[in-house]
Amino acid sequence: MNFYKIGAVFVSLAVSAACTTTAGASEFFSGKYKANCTNSPEGCACVAEPKSQVSVATLLHAQPVEGILETDGTKNGSTWIELKAGAKTCFYPAQNLRPIYWETDLCPQAQNDSKIPMRDLGAMLESGSAEGGERVPLGNLFPTFYNIADESFHPGPKTVPLYEVGSGALIARVSKSFHEDLDMEGTGTLLDGRVLNVATRVNGVWDYKILPNGAFGIGILNHSLHPYRSVAVDFVHLCKQANLGFCQLPESEIKKRMIGALLFMPRLRGIPLPNGKTHDGYVCAQDVGGAIEFDRVDIFVGPLGGGNPYLKECRQKNPYNAAGVLGLVPFDWRTYENNGVDATGTPKFRRTKEFEYRIYAAHKALDTYLVKGAFCKP
Repeated sequence: MNFYKIGAVFVSLAVSAACTTTAGASEFFSGKYKANCTNSPEGCACVAEPKSQVSVATLLHAQPVEGILETDGTKNGSTWIELKAGAKTCFYPAQNLRPIYWETDLCPQAQNDSKIPMRDLGAMLESGSAEGGERVPLGNLFPTFYNIADESFHPGPKTVPLYEVGSGALIARVSKSFHEDLDMEGTGTLLDGRVLNVATRVNGVWDYKILPNGAFGIGILNHSLHPYRSVAVDFVHLCKQANLGFCQLPESEIKKRMIGALLFMPRLRGIPLPNGKTHDGYVCAQDVGGAIEFDRVDIFVGPLGGGNPYLKECRQKNPYNAAGVLGLVPFDWRTYENNGVDATGTPKFRRTKEFEYRIYAAHKALDTYLVKGAFCKP
């Protein structure tokens, strides 16, 4: 792990291009720390000298920066951090830097990417037509990415038991961090190759289902997940955007009527995939997520990375963001309020304007259409 340690020393940090601009720059780099800059929508100044008023670069709240701890602590005994912004040097208050912890430096094996299938659309359709169906505009959806949690990226004491749904049998014991990742992503691969999916949640604790070999995960209502095809959405929002006639029904009923709905995202068409195919722009609404509300969409990328700026760079990439389709990140929100401290005493913050990404990440929006009458198979 990378612990943040300061005293009468300077921390020399490399600031990526994303730190010098607030839009359109690369957001994927191996940051070791994230900036604390709450309630400053335009970011906080990184200045020419400690306590200077001359800004050299701008840092957004929660934005990652690279850091290397120096041994020379002779510069005025200050607790400012020294940043490298391109060819320039700038300074930022050391107390406004938070650590990013990596569990491991492991990277996915690139040769496995070519084995991730892209299911033929014709084979996936249960009803309707893709190219021939009427396309109903849904407006913009803002993407994030979700994937299959991998136990090999989460070393540590195996203290958390996982139990099988129904039988209650012990499946395995895993590390706390893998358990958290498994529950967040919904699907995970154990070191022995078995694939697990969250099944039922009782008193805040999940039981799990062991999936057949070759499965990538299960969404809602027993719909299988497929890399590059499956997405998680807010079905109520899509129903209202499409002006369908049953949007006044309970959410559970709306999901039953819309599960598997075929969506078209023109921006995805033509994106090259590692398996040699190109994306045709069609995805299947087969899942939901706790944070996927209103105009958010979570795109399933199988065992690939999920565009997380707080992970090692080799674990952040997927074909979408490689083609310029970027997911929302924490620094697309700019206004936060204090929410106490965590178990280590580190301050926690929560967003105060939930939809700021519509302003600050407008370039990430994906124009989306519902293909009327077309549904994907479970």
